[in-house]
Amino acid sequence: MKLRTPLVQLLFGIVLLSIPFITSPDLQSGLALLSIKPFQYNFFGYFLLLVFFHINYYVFIPKYYIKRKYWMFAGFLMISYVFITFFPDLFFELPKPNKPGARILPLNGIRPPQGMNPPRNMRPLPPNGNIPEQASLFSFRKSYILQFAIVTGLSLLIRLNEHLKQVQKEKLIAEVSYLKAQINPHFLFNTLNSLYALALRKSDEAPEAILKLSGMMRYVVSESNNTHVPLKKELDYLRDYIALQKLRLSKDVKLQVSIAGSPNNLQIAPLILITYIENAFKYGINPDEDSEINISIVAKDKGIQMNVTNRIVVDKKLIPAISEEGHKNTRQRLDHLYPSKYTLQLDDDGEIYRVNLYIELV
Repeated sequence: MKLRTPLVQLLFGIVLLSIPFITSPDLQSGLALLSIKPFQYNFFGYFLLLVFFHINYYVFIPKYYIKRKYWMFAGFLMISYVFITFFPDLFFELPKPNKPGARILPLNGIRPPQGMNPPRNMRPLPPNGNIPEQASLFSFRKSYILQFAIVTGLSLLIRLNEHLKQVQKEKLIAEVSYLKAQINPHFLFNTLNSLYALALRKSDEAPEAILKLSGMMRYVVSESNNTHVPLKKELDYLRDYIALQKLRLSKDVKLQVSIAGSPNNLQIAPLILITYIENAFKYGINPDEDSEINISIVAKDKGIQMNVTNRIVVDKKLIPAISEEGHKNTRQRLDHLYPSKYTLQLDDDGEIYRVNLYIELV
């Protein structure tokens, strides 16, 4: 948008200032056209329209229209219209239009001697004349009313479109920040539960778990505020999380984990993969039933592929609404950050829950 808007303004200015040349009946006169009063009059009027376009774009619309000060905006439009209509008259004193039967006049204003044919640079002035009359506020063509309306509408359209995109961008930043804030406490509760389980067992692996938890918390605090992080850091975070969860699992739980591929220089939104892995551990483990979790993550040349499968070993009625909210938040982040660049399939047949997620990262 930063590059597109100036380009549109430049093209519009070129088109607007070319209209007096294209519509002038004296176009074939070459450089002499620049010294003809009617052309100067029209060109100055279109130049004022171009100045008004920029003033309306940068001042009137943002200060009055966008802030809903419509009466003030309309007042400035009327003042601008009257100014553009009558201001050229102060600089250009034009002759009155020819009356019917007027003789041929050359472009330089010099009459030819009697009995001689007029030179090529002479032209007849029709009854209505090619020279514009003094502008009138309500005269249609002479007062630039149509041109003024077009310039006003175009500047309004471009400015409002840019304003809408800016509002959407700010809304996106606010929503992503909110979603991150919702994810972080969820992560903290899960990891603290894992550490608590190790403490109850008085496991010798507790120091390692605390070290991993420290690294994970550092990652969340330092990286989650960034829009994107290196994919390698995100995969290391997932490895530590899975390793921490694995410490508290019994031998009866079937856990298969595969994290493969080369992250290279790929970047990814932080904490966008963890939701489905967290839920697999939280709702796919039951000491009274056979539990099974399969996690496969592959870093590809242009993206990341993740498949998570777990048996449903808890009563669905016991799954809190926050779990569904986590899925919703993750999908919203994907929609915002990777529009049309991801595929997400969730399958629940009552016994197995499957997640298939691919994100294009380039």
